[in-house]
Amino acid sequence: MQALARRVRLAPHDPWPSKPIPITLAITDLDVGGAERALVALAVGLDRARWRPSVICLGPDAELVQTLQTAEIETVCLDIRTKRPFQGLAQLVKALRRFEPALVQSFLFHANLATRLAAPWAGHPWTLGGLRVAEKQREWHLMLDGLTQHLTCGQVCVSHGVERYSRLVGRLPPDRLAVIPNGVAPRPFDAASPIDRATLGIASDAFLVLYVGRLDPQKGLPILLEAASRLTKARPDWHLVLAGDGPLRESLCEHSESLGLGERVHWLGRRRDVPSLLRTADLLVLPSLWEGMPNVVLEAMAARLAVVATDIEGTEDLVRPGETGWLVPPNDVDALTHALLEAASDRDRLTRFGEAGRHRVEADFSPSRVVETYERLWARVLGLRFPES
Repeated sequence: MQALARRVRLAPHDPWPSKPIPITLAITDLDVGGAERALVALAVGLDRARWRPSVICLGPDAELVQTLQTAEIETVCLDIRTKRPFQGLAQLVKALRRFEPALVQSFLFHANLATRLAAPWAGHPWTLGGLRVAEKQREWHLMLDGLTQHLTCGQVCVSHGVERYSRLVGRLPPDRLAVIPNGVAPRPFDAASPIDRATLGIASDAFLVLYVGRLDPQKGLPILLEAASRLTKARPDWHLVLAGDGPLRESLCEHSESLGLGERVHWLGRRRDVPSLLRTADLLVLPSLWEGMPNVVLEAMAARLAVVATDIEGTEDLVRPGETGWLVPPNDVDALTHALLEAASDRDRLTRFGEAGRHRVEADFSPSRVVETYERLWARVLGLRFPES
């Protein structure tokens, strides 16, 4: 398939058709997660006068399907079994033939790969993949992306860091890569009410640091607990709250106890009130070893919360050191401890950083801006002149 940069450069600028263009968004699953919520926000935000969106999920029916159905977006969950890949591919071909999209935009590795393999048997729609993370755990993902890249027009990277990693490490052709970041709507955070800290076992005047995310090796949480141990000795009023669950929960809890953190660390499990948690905290911390563009950092900025994060893909695009928060090297206990101590020492600075983060979200990461950027890219691939408002 023609490379994205060449297609955008040479495609015609035909008038927009009189009927909405059928377009399909495909994703591996629709459980609640960053990429999944980004796809749903994109699908719901599309201009229905221009597009007729549909969604294909490779996995089973899940929580976010209801949001799509409420928005009257036709959605199919194929519930593909991993042990029957060829049967699953046939299911995907059938679903694509049903929707007859002019273009398919996929998110996440399995949907990217399956879509580009299915497209030739489903009317040859244009296909664009979605790279949502700098993949440092499954090298075979990078290998298969490279082997099949010629079957797709290109891939949309969620951050400049992911684009750089995909070029330099994944060796994907730069002329098949574009960058469109995530976006976030501030309104849910403005409407959320802070949680009564007493329900968390934390004093109202304590310094509360919040982590939101999976308890997973990617997230660098042992380093955070080591930093928490050091910080507790310097700041007796300091508390760490972790919202999320995952395979490392038991070992992390044991590690926390071995460090003597006791009641300083609060394990909340999965929560549905993240906006309220962000409104309750004094600071967000994200010690990840790699990312794509973490939604929780955008959400914290939307909630006017300063951020301490590692200087990796995605966070480097969001956090401006000395303006909206702190960036530290990954896997560096000393640097993380120092940043947390510095953050805890000046609440007025945290307020300034929080306001600056909110302004940055409104200026650069609004959902409407993200949707329009996708729409303009799709229009160029389809050889159409995008209608100006």
